Amino acid sequence: MQGMLSRGARVVVFGVLMLPSAALADAPARRDPDLVRARELRAAAEALFESPREWRKVARLMEASASMRPADDVEAYECLRYAANVRAALGEHRHSRRLLARAAEHALARGAVLDAADAYLAAAVSAAEQQKAGEATRYAEKVRLLAMSPLLSAAQSRALLERIV
Repeated sequence: MQGMLSRGARVVVFGVLMLPSAALADAPARRDPDLVRARELRAAAEALFESPREWRKVARLMEASASMRPADDVEAYECLRYAANVRAALGEHRHSRRLLARAAEHALARGAVLDAADAYLAAAVSAAEQQKAGEATRYAEKVRLLAMSPLLSAAQSRALLERIV
């Protein structure tokens, strides 16, 4: 049957319209101008990354891209992590930690407990390195709570807990 379908063909299987994966990937973008703009902003940021003097702009573009995406969009998480790393490289550690916390919230919105814990862990490490004990403790506690999630394997939970000790 595969050979009989032309590119862009649509098939109905058990009453459900099936689209080729390329059509599915582009479908939301065609309907949602914010998502189109978010993709453009991310692409612009990635194009500037090789120039360190443009890193503030890179971070702003990534943050803007993330803010235009739904909370459960994995790319919102990725953009926030990217922006947080850039902010940290620029010495903007407090801003970086706020972005990491936002990334964790986005991860939780899509049920990605391990991603959320990883973002909170990065924020805890940053806070500890900057001698912000209260902040480090708050983020580490979030990691401890997430490590108890039934969505994580025992090995994943153990690995998280070992990293915050």
